[in-house]
Amino acid sequence: MTDSRRVLALGAVGGTFLLLAGCSGSTSVTNVTSVTGGAQGTLPGTGGSGNNLTGGAPGQVGGTTALASTTSAGSGGATVGNASGGTAASTGGTTAGNASGGTAAGTGGTTAGNASGGTAAGHSSAQTGGVSSSGGAGSSVQTGGKTAVNGSGGAAGNSTAQTGGAKSSGGAGGSAQTGGGSSTSACVGKAWPTADPTVAGPFAIAADKNVGPLAGYTPDPIYGDTQQRFNVYRPKDLATSGYCHPILIWSNGHTDNPEQNPPLCVVDSAANKWCGTYPVLINQLASQGFVVVASLSTTTSRGTPLPSIVGLDWILQQAEDPSSPYYHHLDTAHIGALGHSEGGMATCMVAKDARITASGTVSGTSTISSLHGPSLFICGGKDTVVSCSSVETTYKSVTDQPAMFMNNLSADHGGWEYQNGAKGPDIFALTAWFRVHLMGDTANRKYFFGTSCTLCTDSRVTVQRNSLMTQQAP
Repeated sequence: MTDSRRVLALGAVGGTFLLLAGCSGSTSVTNVTSVTGGAQGTLPGTGGSGNNLTGGAPGQVGGTTALASTTSAGSGGATVGNASGGTAASTGGTTAGNASGGTAAGTGGTTAGNASGGTAAGHSSAQTGGVSSSGGAGSSVQTGGKTAVNGSGGAAGNSTAQTGGAKSSGGAGGSAQTGGGSSTSACVGKAWPTADPTVAGPFAIAADKNVGPLAGYTPDPIYGDTQQRFNVYRPKDLATSGYCHPILIWSNGHTDNPEQNPPLCVVDSAANKWCGTYPVLINQLASQGFVVVASLSTTTSRGTPLPSIVGLDWILQQAEDPSSPYYHHLDTAHIGALGHSEGGMATCMVAKDARITASGTVSGTSTISSLHGPSLFICGGKDTVVSCSSVETTYKSVTDQPAMFMNNLSADHGGWEYQNGAKGPDIFALTAWFRVHLMGDTANRKYFFGTSCTLCTDSRVTVQRNSLMTQQAP
């Protein structure tokens, strides 16, 4: 496919752009006003009159995202979200349901649900959308901490469950990390070996299509008033691979999908339709061992909650459901988020969720309120829709986590998808990035870290790295 794919800019939020996938030509936009939090603007399509919004222009952007369901408690306490069997709040504290033999904590404390003989300490607190307790004998929680699940003697100290906090589960002696994310995974598997990110990985690929809950803002630009579900791209031998597979949450660009979904979502250049353009990237990631959860919504930065959060909640539930093919085969402690164009904007929005431990965006960002792990920001040097300067501005705002900015010099807004397959700068960089940060593939650190990192000397790109990266050895 030629490198002629283009998009239109619908709106600006915090100096960054919400994007609509389109094509080359003289497409323009009319009747667009700048109203953050409002409804979507009018798009007449090719041949419309008005201002040609190249490089981003005023528009309208939907509301904000609720990251987790909020449960209310009785006087003085809050319920622990997602507790198996339901939760009931008591004055001054919370108790998790289905506690067989578990003992209740003191004032302000929580009990460990489903804990056979387990005890829970007092003076720990669960915030909105907090952590569910289940499992292990003898696991305890310290002051301000979360319960370590299935951990033989594992304790969690000095951490709190934030809004949208994830379930703690897994290994012996595991501890919950500060910030409310998953502490450990119930999956037990082999350590990941290194792998070449510029070629397909060793896993045959399977796709579970149209699964999970309905999610996404309506009216959808492609599917109208019909909400969509998810496709999951994964190693075919998930159950027998012997590995715990990290999770990646993918967010599409505007009017796009992870693959074509006829009759409405198709790639037809003659008709100026570009829906379903990401198979090269997504299949590459699945072949490398990642489980990619991809919404079929084509406006991924809108909805309450965002489609990516709905998908993440669902796949984590599946990882603990004995009837699910994903049961105890996923590494729920290592979760990444990535997206393109409007999906990059959505990725920045969900990055504040403490369950997201690494992120990456291509040609699209929005203001980042917080991060809980490293982030890679990629732009196209020939992109006339989202400027590299806007992506660079977002990158420079990250000072408390390792961050890298990469300019793919010859790419326009969509051309990065067709630059020699997995060897293209964006695709191999994203593959290597998530291998390093979600699989512990230290051999791939050479692409990003050190004074002479591989991408630092790649003539196809220019890079910037913050001090938290330049100070680390490869």
